[in-house]
Amino acid sequence: MFLRGLVWGLIGLIYAPLFLELTAIFERFGAGPEAYAAALAGAAGAALYSSHELAIVGAGIGAVVGVLLLTSAADLLNFTQSAAVAAGVAALVGLLVSFPGQCTRRVPGKVLAGLTTGAACGALLAATLPLSPQTSSPFVMLALLVSVKGALYVTSVRWWTDRISRLRIAARPCRLIEALILATLAGLAAGGVWLMAGPLLGNGSGLVGAVAARIYDALLYATLGGVLGGVAAGALIEAFGCAWVHDA
Repeated sequence: MFLRGLVWGLIGLIYAPLFLELTAIFERFGAGPEAYAAALAGAAGAALYSSHELAIVGAGIGAVVGVLLLTSAADLLNFTQSAAVAAGVAALVGLLVSFPGQCTRRVPGKVLAGLTTGAACGALLAATLPLSPQTSSPFVMLALLVSVKGALYVTSVRWWTDRISRLRIAARPCRLIEALILATLAGLAAGGVWLMAGPLLGNGSGLVGAVAARIYDALLYATLGGVLGGVAAGALIEAFGCAWVHDA
C-alpha cells in the first residue's frame, strides 16, 4: 500500500503542473478548458507511466533540447517551435533506435484510457465549478482530479487495452509506435521547460509569459493537492486489490 501510494503520488506530482499549463493554454482559445486539459494531461501521464524506459528517454530528450534552445535560440524560436523541434528529434531517435517491444505494445490502449478518464473527470469538474466555489481551489481541484481519475483509470485500463489489441495495433511497426510516444513526451517536456524556466531567463513574452503568470501562484498548492490525491488513490486502489497497471 505504501509503495503504490508513493507511485501514484509521483504521478500526481507530474500531472498537477501539466494540468495547470494546459488549462492556461486552453483558456486563451475559449471557455471550459478543464476537460481538454485533464484529457491531455491524463493521456500524457498514461504514456509516461506505461512506456517504461521510453518515458525516461523521451522526457530527457525534451528537457535537453528545450534547455539548449531556450538558452541559445530564444530569439529565433518560440514555445511551440521549440516543442516541435524536440518532438522531431525524439521521433528520429525512435525510428533509428530499437527498444524492447513489450514496453510499447499496450501503450496505445493505456493512453486512450488516460485520455477518456481524464476527459470525464475534467468535464465533471467544469460542471461543478459554478456550483461549488470550493472546488476552484488549486489544492482541492488537483486532489480530486488525481484521485478520482486514478481510480477510474485503473478500473478501465484493461478494457481499453483488450479492445486495442483486437484492432491489432500491437502488430504495427514497433518503431513507429515508439517514435510517436517519444515525440509526444519530448514535446511536452520541452514545452514545460520553456513555460517554467522561460520567464526566469527573461523570455516572458507572448504565450510563455501569459501561462507563467497564470500558474505560478497556484503551482505549489496544486502540486501538493496532486501528490496527496495520488497517495490517497494509490492506497485505496491497493486496499481494494486492483491489479497493477503494468499487468494490464
